[in-house]
Amino acid sequence: MRFFLILLVFLSVPSYGDFSDNLRWSLDVSARLNKNSAADNTSRIYFLGLDTHKVFSSARGDIGYAVGQLYFTKLSNQKPFPSQFNSADDKEFVIREAHLNYTDSPEWFPNIRLGHFTLPFGLEESIDTNGRLLDYNHGKNLGTKTDWGLGFNKVMSLIEYNISYTLGGKDKLKSIDNSFAYSGRIGTLSHLDYIIGFSFYSGEIDNVKRKRLSMDWQYYWSTWGLLGEITLGKESKSQHKWRNEKTNLLELNKTSTNEQLKLYGQYIFTDREGEQNNQHLLKIGGRYQINGELELSISSSKQLNTNKSANKKDLFRIQLRYRY
Repeated sequence: MRFFLILLVFLSVPSYGDFSDNLRWSLDVSARLNKNSAADNTSRIYFLGLDTHKVFSSARGDIGYAVGQLYFTKLSNQKPFPSQFNSADDKEFVIREAHLNYTDSPEWFPNIRLGHFTLPFGLEESIDTNGRLLDYNHGKNLGTKTDWGLGFNKVMSLIEYNISYTLGGKDKLKSIDNSFAYSGRIGTLSHLDYIIGFSFYSGEIDNVKRKRLSMDWQYYWSTWGLLGEITLGKESKSQHKWRNEKTNLLELNKTSTNEQLKLYGQYIFTDREGEQNNQHLLKIGGRYQINGELELSISSSKQLNTNKSANKKDLFRIQLRYRY
């Protein structure tokens, strides 16, 4: 069924000329090892996927593009396991992204996106972390990282924006228990050395209502990068009263001049109303491009709180990824 949905997305737009024209594809294979010292658990995840990008054109020029990412994913002792799976050792075909973006519109009119895409919010809007160990708390903050829906986006002379309405079913093409999500971001152009953006989110996913307002920024100087995101919001679980929440994320990264090596460190502070202790999380990681196809990544996350909470985090991950 999921494979059919990807085909539907691709074939729903008329193709001008040979479909293989302006079609790029990559075979993506990776293996990930996770060592959770706090839970005394070691797990593995294996990915085998096809990543495609197709540009559609007419006599007037390009009119849009389609993205399709379908991955066979196998878990091994993964606890807790993602919502798409039924057990710690399950296997599934997973759609990461599958969407059309129609761009042949007047200068004042937005592009139109339809399908399964990453919710536009915060740093994740301009930094693609799909398939990587690097992340910006997107799924945890909003309830999901990707969802099925409709979006409007545009890159203008001074700013760019992206807003969307999605169904809240995450990997399922439907609304579940009246789920929904509105999200959006407006910011300065993402190719600049200094970027600032403002985001909003309002939704209900997995019977949890969330509202978020956020400001993010990126500053690049030579091979250094300083990134940050401040999010204020509230959430309500299962008809309980609203609870205020604040999250701050700060990242410092360094990329080698040949872009073969990237190192980063993140500090994440979370303050939730009703919890006795704030959460202080430190992440360090790196990515090394061994050659044009092979990439090695490592990441370590450690909760700095001194309390003996069962939720205390101490996680080490390593991933080897091959793209052809």
